[in-house]
Amino acid sequence: MANLSKQKRERMIEFLEQLKENNKTNDDVLIAIGEIENEINSKKYGLVWERHDEEVEIKMADNVPVFTEDPSREIIKNSNKKCNFILEGDNLHSLYLLQKTHKGAIDFIYIDPPYNMGKKSNDDFKYNDNIVSGEDFFRHSKWLSFMERRLNLAKNLMSKEGIIFISIDENELANLTLLCNQIFGEQNYISSCFVLDNLKGKANDNFVTSVGSRLLIYAKNKQFSDAIGFNEIENVFGNKIENTYKQEDELGFYNLITFKKTGQSKYREDRPFMFYPILEKSGVLYSISDEEFSKLYDKDAKKFNDEFLKSLKAKYKDYNFILPLDSNGDYLRWTSGFQTFVKKMNSDIVYDGGVKQKNRPEANEMLQEYVSGTPKSFMYKSLYANGTGDLKKVLPDSNFPFPKPVELMKDIIKLYPKKDMTVLDFFGGSGTTAQAVLEVNQEDGGNRNIIICTNNENGICDNDTYPRIATIITGKRPDKSKYSNGVETNLKLYLTDFVSKDEEYLADSLLEHVKEMIQLEHGVNVDGNNYVLILSEEEADELEKHWKEHSSIKGIYLSRNVLLSTSQTELFSKVEMQIIPDYYFDFELKELGETW
Repeated sequence: MANLSKQKRERMIEFLEQLKENNKTNDDVLIAIGEIENEINSKKYGLVWERHDEEVEIKMADNVPVFTEDPSREIIKNSNKKCNFILEGDNLHSLYLLQKTHKGAIDFIYIDPPYNMGKKSNDDFKYNDNIVSGEDFFRHSKWLSFMERRLNLAKNLMSKEGIIFISIDENELANLTLLCNQIFGEQNYISSCFVLDNLKGKANDNFVTSVGSRLLIYAKNKQFSDAIGFNEIENVFGNKIENTYKQEDELGFYNLITFKKTGQSKYREDRPFMFYPILEKSGVLYSISDEEFSKLYDKDAKKFNDEFLKSLKAKYKDYNFILPLDSNGDYLRWTSGFQTFVKKMNSDIVYDGGVKQKNRPEANEMLQEYVSGTPKSFMYKSLYANGTGDLKKVLPDSNFPFPKPVELMKDIIKLYPKKDMTVLDFFGGSGTTAQAVLEVNQEDGGNRNIIICTNNENGICDNDTYPRIATIITGKRPDKSKYSNGVETNLKLYLTDFVSKDEEYLADSLLEHVKEMIQLEHGVNVDGNNYVLILSEEEADELEKHWKEHSSIKGIYLSRNVLLSTSQTELFSKVEMQIIPDYYFDFELKELGETW
């Protein structure tokens, strides 16, 4: 069958060749024709989008990206174990530097990137510090540009047996699948697992209510990953029904879930249209009318009509008039809007302060089908997976939106059979992946280490990521209250930073950041006791002079520009000694005509 599009392109190229022949001496025309040819010959099948610049890339044109350690947030509990790392800043910056320390060395990557829902809230997708709204014509192009750069770098970091897990919802599922097929190859696709985490779902769609998300799984090279496989974990994606629902009546198992809003934004002023009375009489629920509901709040004046509320109470004096109140009698709000409540009356049992959720038959069938054996493409964890509750156990004052459940993350980590590896999450958020890694290590005796990349937008790293991981390791919350007995491991925090390419002594300036790269690559703490860094002959002389004081020394990292004496070479050879590699900043120095 003839390829008509190809034939058309060939005719256009032939015409352009004639134009070039007729304009041999016109450089401007030749350049323009060359650009047209490139467009004609560009990819004709697959995902195509408009590329967009990122501020961090623009800054890299005139600056060398580096890490700077924050020693005030270092936690060392066991010098015999490797360090975990938080890399605070733009994750593109961090992924670029990880190419120098971890290329081909990461077995397991999990990310939960922004879903690009087109909302104007601070928790949705931002591009160059601007929230991308649903009206942005280039909304999907910006997201694809953002993800393509990061996934290409992530692929370079993956070992030959590496696996990447990506959480996503319907907004970008199709685009992400095509992008991953392009980057990792269709042949390395493993699964698009449906993760069911709430049978109630989110009643925010007029057609189909969303009750979960997707987990895309790709291998770096499936033929090597097949040799490893996934663990067969009993009950990994399911809890027995009696463990999920704690109470039982004649209709089956059920839980009582509060209908009053608690925690953040719980007062009626926070969400005015989630405040209304509920009527009850003889065990039957009723609602006020739509017209009555519309009079409760004057949206133009932004004022509640408390007099009308009193008149409603008088009108329905023969009913139990239920309002969401706290212990002080202040008005709260409900967890559902008025129209949603009206629907709930017909499907769930709503009563004073709570919702009685039934064990639906279809849930029971799914549990029986997916409760054990090898992982299926349907992942079922809990009907009411509570990532927020998990986080608040560690940090009671945290307001981080929609964190992933720890148990779900632990199950994903347990799928991969290696117990001695580095796990990377470059959309670290509140640090759920880090908590899961550390807890799984405690459960199975593993030696997994975690690298978390997160920014500090709205104080995320300062208020959530760092204090959460620090609490898991130390066992003490920021307020010094006890959380647990802690974990025997170590933590370092790096800040993304830049060194100007115009620095007069650029090589010396970059040398000041070599320690961070060594620690990151080898997972060690270069503290001058267990591990020592020597950048000059003077430092070598000082170490030799005080050698007897370094009985615990395990390794030395030596600049190739340092010439050791015969006695120093003999002395230092008693421990592991490594020459600091050129590849940390060699490319940037050569680009500017400098060397170490």
